[in-house]
Amino acid sequence: MKILNLLISVSILFVMCSCVARQVEFRDVTQEVGLAKLGNRKAAWADLNNDGWPDLISDGKIWRNFNGGNFIDVTAASGIAPVTGACVVADFNGDGRKDIYFVAKGGTLYLGNGDFKFIKGRAAKNAAPVSRGACAADLDNDGYVDIYVANYEIWKQQLGFADIILRNDKGSLVRQWEAPDEKILRGRGVTACDFNNDGRMDIYVSNYRLMPNFLWVNAGGWKIEDKAREYGCAGTERRDIVFKNCKKIPYGCSGHTIGSLWADFNNDTYFDLFVGNFSHPPLWQDRPMLLRNSGPRGKYRFIDESSKAGLPWQESYCSPAAADVDNDGLVDIFFSTVYPRDTGRLFRNEGAWKFKDLTLESAIRERLSYQNAFADFDNDGRIDLLTGGRLYRNIGAAGNWLEITLQGKAPNTSAVGARVIVECGDEKYVRQVEAGTGEGNQNDLRLHFGIGRHRGPVNVKVIWPDGKITNHVAEANTAAAIKQK
Repeated sequence: MKILNLLISVSILFVMCSCVARQVEFRDVTQEVGLAKLGNRKAAWADLNNDGWPDLISDGKIWRNFNGGNFIDVTAASGIAPVTGACVVADFNGDGRKDIYFVAKGGTLYLGNGDFKFIKGRAAKNAAPVSRGACAADLDNDGYVDIYVANYEIWKQQLGFADIILRNDKGSLVRQWEAPDEKILRGRGVTACDFNNDGRMDIYVSNYRLMPNFLWVNAGGWKIEDKAREYGCAGTERRDIVFKNCKKIPYGCSGHTIGSLWADFNNDTYFDLFVGNFSHPPLWQDRPMLLRNSGPRGKYRFIDESSKAGLPWQESYCSPAAADVDNDGLVDIFFSTVYPRDTGRLFRNEGAWKFKDLTLESAIRERLSYQNAFADFDNDGRIDLLTGGRLYRNIGAAGNWLEITLQGKAPNTSAVGARVIVECGDEKYVRQVEAGTGEGNQNDLRLHFGIGRHRGPVNVKVIWPDGKITNHVAEANTAAAIKQK
């Protein structure tokens, strides 16, 4: 009997030691890293001087990251005139150095020299007076990264403006497309993904005022069509409404969507959608939605899995961001809010489309923020969060990890639109290099993978923006740089 009890005790101990302790804890390090004056504006992470440490752009200011220890405001000498609001970061002119497009005031392109110095580039003026989000993607597969701008409204006049696309003409942004009259809705956030794996980047637009969202499916040759209804991601469209606009446009009532994002929540390597709906108490207004990509078998239609998720309702949800915060291999969500009585929430992915609210455990305490973006700013393999004007260092992730920086061929040296699939035994994880998520924010271009208990080498498959595929091997708990030859 003593031997049996000993064997049972050893077995239990082995099981306990072999599991990942799924601890989730963050610490506010805003003051100690020099970001006390950062402010609560939308933000983008990007390594602007290619030194391996992600820098920060927020409210038109440039914050240099010194080895993960502190940030210094280098705006004054950068050549950038501060611009409030959203921006997107990528290499727009193909010189291997990251550039910045600021969305507000008609749009401004700044071309970087790689050492925090910028000069103004050429960009067609956006006539809309209010724009809250944009994303970058190579929409015509010419190698140059284009920009989709979501245009909003003049609130009191209830006057809307057409979304536009700025085509990248060898480093200059020229006006290529604008939404037709019947599609002048109320764009807030915008994000891109080749969700149907046809080699062309598609665009998802978050529309406000209970309007259906857009899924612009890219057919090539600058032919794009809104197929959100066909693919099941427009919203529920329960009631017919006629809203005052440039023209009276009837539409089916959906949600007040502010920001959405692409992520693979069930590790089938197809990109799903999280639709970030603000919603008033009436139940006919869409709550936040988790939409599963059914893949080729389901013709890439989206299946609503929201009822399984168990996300608690709050009225003022706004801009979401996604990352694997505990390194267990499942992508989690932080969802910010903008009413004083509401609180930004961290939802851990438990698998099978179930999510657990870990806000109290995580020690993240944020209200009133459209700012929400992830990056591993200190390069310790744990993804950190910027929200509400505060930087939260991740001190709890226990799982193993892998971080991958891609350098694409010129002109898309930032490799925007590339997908990476990491294989760890029977598990597969996919991420994409994206410039633009939620409403006007940007996660770091470097890709972060939690890989749970796996140790040792992993297989890495890269699908580059031009469609070429390369295969590599990387070690767990390392940062790898992969250059397209």
